Amino acid sequence: MRTRNGSSDPAGSPPAAGPAPARRPGGAAPGSGRVEPSGDGRHQRGAARRDPPVDHGTDPVVVRALAGVLVAVAAAGLALVECFLVPLRIGSVPFPITILLAMAGNILLARLAVRQTGSIAAGAVPVALWLIVVIVLSLPRAEGDLIVPGSVTGLVFLFGGTVAGAFGVASEITRRARSVAATPR
Repeated sequence: MRTRNGSSDPAGSPPAAGPAPARRPGGAAPGSGRVEPSGDGRHQRGAARRDPPVDHGTDPVVVRALAGVLVAVAAAGLALVECFLVPLRIGSVPFPITILLAMAGNILLARLAVRQTGSIAAGAVPVALWLIVVIVLSLPRAEGDLIVPGSVTGLVFLFGGTVAGAFGVASEITRRARSVAATPR
């Protein structure tokens, strides 16, 4: 049996409508409705594809140390800002917002340091830096300037921030101890 283009078809199947559709490199035939990756690794028709995570060669120890340094710098900056907020007043009434900032900030920074570095001792670093900055700024200068006054607000700020930092470290110690105790053996 002869087809329209003059070739013989031994199976006797009906003639093709035209030449076979060209396949894209690495992809599906046009009009097939399938979405396959093209030869360059991209999906056609905007289909989502997740790339495997790329290892940039960063050492986890370096990343943890850098995270600890960033938390420590944040603690020193927070202490500096809080110290200048101690004498804050609304009219003639003291506004002790700095006490709340110190307590919340020290708890969060201590917990963050422990979780980011994986070391309990690293949780004490932000609290120690905070305390050093506050003590230095509570000492009078040669000119007689005093940033953190010895008022009730200043003393509660110093005591509350220190206790809150210790609480943050202790809570991470107990959290870690609970997770170790709950681990099946």
